[in-house]
Amino acid sequence: MKPPRWTVVSASAYEWEREALEFLREHLPDHEPWRAWSNFEFVDDEGRVNEVDLLVLTPAGLLL
Repeated sequence: MKPPRWTVVSASAYEWEREALEFLREHLPDHEPWRAWSNFEFVDDEGRVNEVDLLVLTPAGLLL
């Protein structure tokens, strides 16, 4: 999967995580509706910061 379907929001600080994400990027389909976003954070209702390693949009829905 290539940009713009694959979006790196923030680069991983860990080599093992970068390798795993690269493996997934190479094996995910590179056509609509597939899209992926890696390494992003969000703040929940209680103010805690949460990290998502990979969010993938598929024909079946969103996968974390």
